Amino acid sequence: MSEPLRPHDPRRVDVRRTRGPSPEVIARRRLVVGGGTVLGLGVLGLGVRELVAGDAAASPAAATIVASSRSTAAAGSGPPTASPTASPSVAAGSPSVAAGVAPTVVEAPRLAGRLEDYLSGRSGRLGLELVDLRRGQAFRHEATEGFCYSTIKVLVLTTVLRQAQEAKVDLTRKQRALAERMITRSDNAATETLLAQVGRDEVRRVAGLVGMDRTEIDEGWWGHWRTVPGDLNAMVLALLSGDDVLDGARRTVARFLMADVVAEQRWGVFAPESRGVHVAAKNGWGPLPDGYRLNSTGWVIADDREYVLSILSRSTAGFSHGRRTVNEVADICHAAMADGLS
Repeated sequence: MSEPLRPHDPRRVDVRRTRGPSPEVIARRRLVVGGGTVLGLGVLGLGVRELVAGDAAASPAAATIVASSRSTAAAGSGPPTASPTASPSVAAGSPSVAAGVAPTVVEAPRLAGRLEDYLSGRSGRLGLELVDLRRGQAFRHEATEGFCYSTIKVLVLTTVLRQAQEAKVDLTRKQRALAERMITRSDNAATETLLAQVGRDEVRRVAGLVGMDRTEIDEGWWGHWRTVPGDLNAMVLALLSGDDVLDGARRTVARFLMADVVAEQRWGVFAPESRGVHVAAKNGWGPLPDGYRLNSTGWVIADDREYVLSILSRSTAGFSHGRRTVNEVADICHAAMADGLS
């Protein structure tokens, strides 16, 4: 059994690189990987020569959220929230959060009202968790359990990178190619191969390191493993900030891949990026008898805002209707970040 690939089948994407990336793509990659010198930038996949060396400093707010979120998870007081590493040029102006203080969960009545008004006119169901990294605030809307679908490929990547880190080796050329296909094209065959290499027990172990305490990894198909938006945020965190799970070089590789998703899969958390916004994210989708699942998780950064957003949704009106719902919810959340959640 494999995740349905319609209406956009990643296997039909022409992977041949006949031209170099555009200046806009280069700018996005440089920001998302941390703004520093990148070895082998633009040649991930079959052309990867080595892991990226170096890592940008996280914003004060992000770094505090990372530490406090993991402390919260360890204490069993709820799903952790995530914080990625920001570009130094953007992070420099980020207000810090007092050390040891977890993100404050706020009601955010204006955002809650906008979401309720919008979703009342849409079929299906949607839940999310949003973390404002600059203000240290979190907001949850119906953030209940759902199927992972391809969002979980980020955890598979984390496991592959963690194993290599522990063995003190680089990924093989084949593993790098598989990782590129798995994340940027959502290739299911590549995912199956990498999952078979690392094993489910290892994925469970790394999920524990990440703090994904409410994610169920069973013996069934990975797309039907179950998770919550807070755990998806924690998964993004492990690839974007903090050395507890991955070192800076391997996090940088992951940021690059998540920023380089093919155009037809850049929906959901990617939705605001046409307005000078940079995104590193991963989506997942597939049908079930009670509705089409469409999920999105990732990190968003712009000059005036920085946040992590994870969405789990069920559309009873098909893929296109559900994708529009997830896109517009992501836009609503992005607008809310201009003035903060409270």
